[in-house]
Amino acid sequence: GRVARVRGMSVVEIDDGYDFKVAILDNAWVVRIPRRSQVFEALEREVALLPELAAALPVKVPRFELVSREPLFVIYRLIEGQPLVDEDSDGVRAFLETLHALETDALPRADWAAAGYSELRAKLERLVLPLLDADEQRRSRALLAETDTLGGFESCVIHADLGPEHLLVHDGVLHGVIDWGDARLGDPALDYAWLLNGPFPDWDVDDELRRRARFYHRLGPW
Repeated sequence: GRVARVRGMSVVEIDDGYDFKVAILDNAWVVRIPRRSQVFEALEREVALLPELAAALPVKVPRFELVSREPLFVIYRLIEGQPLVDEDSDGVRAFLETLHALETDALPRADWAAAGYSELRAKLERLVLPLLDADEQRRSRALLAETDTLGGFESCVIHADLGPEHLLVHDGVLHGVIDWGDARLGDPALDYAWLLNGPFPDWDVDDELRRRARFYHRLGPW
């Protein structure tokens, strides 16, 4: 990100996030600022949820030490670590199992497929399919049709955006998990999407969970 100095502090601006603009102050503090009003509700959910996560999870999560509402932004201490490659398989699995067993009233309940993926399917069919050739369209319609099969699981607390940049490793151990703005009650397979199809393909998991995780992973580029 861009580096500047403001009143004696170093400021690193990270401007590539879709939902938030982020600045790191003196390599010690993180400032997260919503880019648009649609993100405000998600940030308020984080404010309520993160203290529960901090008490329950075996990893560090952001602890908001300042919450400003006019304008809306939060500040927390930087969590050290590098993006996960393929380290600490047992630690990552333990984190997932603890997260998915958590009970909370901080997240709204909704039907998983009806709340998001049916609408997303219609949008992708309208906007993306016309850009593809006939053969790609046939394969893509088969992929998108799998949204009708997103059921048969018990919804639980999920991070919903577990890529390497949000899983921070320090000294070979999963140390922290950041960016909880997409957290919700939903399909645990979404949290396995990159992990099963990237660093940990040999994990012993239920076949149906693996199938759904593969679907979410394939849908990612869309």
